[in-house]
Amino acid sequence: MLKVLIWRVSDDTSFQDKAIKILEQQHDGIDIIGEASDADIAKVDRAYDLILVVGAKKIGMSKITQTAHKLNLPEEKLLSDRIVCTPGFTLDKYRHLQRSQLSIIAMNCFGGLISNILDLPFRTPIINMFFEEQDYLRFLRDPRLYMSEQPILKETRWQTVLKFDYPVVTFGDVDIYMNHYRDFGEAVAKWNERKARINWYNLFVTMYTEDEKILEQFDALPYGKKACFVPFKSDLDSAWYINREITKKKYFWQTINDFAKGIPFYYDPFDMLLYGKKTPLIEM
Repeated sequence: MLKVLIWRVSDDTSFQDKAIKILEQQHDGIDIIGEASDADIAKVDRAYDLILVVGAKKIGMSKITQTAHKLNLPEEKLLSDRIVCTPGFTLDKYRHLQRSQLSIIAMNCFGGLISNILDLPFRTPIINMFFEEQDYLRFLRDPRLYMSEQPILKETRWQTVLKFDYPVVTFGDVDIYMNHYRDFGEAVAKWNERKARINWYNLFVTMYTEDEKILEQFDALPYGKKACFVPFKSDLDSAWYINREITKKKYFWQTINDFAKGIPFYYDPFDMLLYGKKTPLIEM
């Protein structure tokens, strides 16, 4: 039986009961050996299989992991109550995903958003930025080459939501719109820091398009795990159909970002990232 220690990190218990029920169902019951707060969590000396972190969404798992490190708690046994409630979750799949050191290469914010919602580290520099479709396809044909290029500031653009100018950066013949950064130097520093973390041996490559010809070009790329989200049905293996009417967003990219945030998860995110497998979670 799975031995669970509950670590209560905030007053948000919205996921607690559902998470416990899911773990009970998936493991034929669980043994809750105790509950603890930050003040006494390190004093628990009974054996446990995992630490269920209750209230994790409110605090953020990155901060919780930092606290766990200071308290000499086994980080590999931490589990957010919110993650347990994610559609498609099983403990085996999630631990496999964590150990896989996956890098997500995306055309826009998808990789950062889904990494954040699944409490995965950023193992890609493509965070808080986006490509145009053709530039992204060029980039994917030789990403190591483009990442070795010296970044050049091409121009600045106005960020209409955040209300500041952001850099458009050129890598060879590819432009990247770093639309969540105010400063070119800051953007490039983050790019260089994060590109060093890429696991080239386990990539999930994704984009979105409303153009069937773009889909065909993407489908021809030699990546083992890839997904092109499209609002039309296709027989191509890399085509992942999403009915944009479900979220009724004005722009298709907004529908894709909603998927990355689980609003809703159209496909099982664990099967998608681990195996490139299409496991529908809702009727489309």
